[in-house]
Amino acid sequence: MGNTAFFAVLIVLILGILYVMKSSDNPPETNIHQTPKEYIEMVEKRKAERISAEKAQQQASQGQPEKPSETQR
Repeated sequence: MGNTAFFAVLIVLILGILYVMKSSDNPPETNIHQTPKEYIEMVEKRKAERISAEKAQQQASQGQPEKPSETQR
């Protein structure tokens, strides 16, 4: 009796996790069948996107003059 209850709870837990992963708004990009090479390429792509976004943000902030705060006049 104890083993069957454990396995039933385990199966429900696994199915619940899979359901949440599939139905989430931002599902993980990694695939269980992904090769190490594909994973490294994905990580490098994310890194390049992050760096370009940071550079664009820095250029946008440097192009705009700083506004004096209300305490400074």
